[in-house]
Amino acid sequence: MQVGDSLLKGVVCLLIATTAQAAVIGTWSGSSRSLNNSDMSSLASTLTGAGHTIMPDGAITDGNLGLLNLYWIGEPLSTPTAGELTSLTNWVTGGGILLLLFDSGCGGCVGGNGILTGLGTSMVAGGSATDAALAGGNPATTGGPYNLVGQSLNTSPGTAITGGTALAGSILAYQALGTGHVFAFGDRSDHNVFGNTSATVNGQLFLNIAAMGPSQSVPIGEVPEPATPLLLGVGLVVLAVLRSR
Repeated sequence: MQVGDSLLKGVVCLLIATTAQAAVIGTWSGSSRSLNNSDMSSLASTLTGAGHTIMPDGAITDGNLGLLNLYWIGEPLSTPTAGELTSLTNWVTGGGILLLLFDSGCGGCVGGNGILTGLGTSMVAGGSATDAALAGGNPATTGGPYNLVGQSLNTSPGTAITGGTALAGSILAYQALGTGHVFAFGDRSDHNVFGNTSATVNGQLFLNIAAMGPSQSVPIGEVPEPATPLLLGVGLVVLAVLRSR
């Protein structure tokens, strides 16, 4: 029986090890800094290299959002319509993760603050930000896969984010809405010059946020590795053998 128990534990460990969590990330076509923009190529390659999928730019619709775990709006050119804001609100409160990025000089503030207000958050972008070490209390900094508490983003203080819960001084804040989250960045920590790779704090922050999506509600981004169905079959056989004994 001990041999059987050991075999069963081994199969369970293999099943866990071979199941990858992958996010599907969308970008609003109304972003002046899309995740599909050449400026974002370093961050995009880091995300896709970790197994996440970046969709083409698109409109804010229930159908488009329903395919996603994360949604990226970089320096919005305008405020979405009332209908779009309703769709976005329903998606976030149902478990979606929204990343809203501003820039120095309050780039994107008009449309971005319209989004924050329309979603019902307490966050507002404006003024000059102060940077600080990353704080805990949120999966974005505590992981997985990385624990970033006490480390600093490689970025230049830009627009301040007031309200919500601070993660890095007033340059980065978040707010939970329903089972989802809204992250507001006062400066584009995604810049290629900041070296967004899995070996940098900036890259690890975005990888942590990407890892939040599939684990907090319905795992629409869960992607089993090719070996998983086979291992599952083996596990069922082992269970049957143990029960027969």
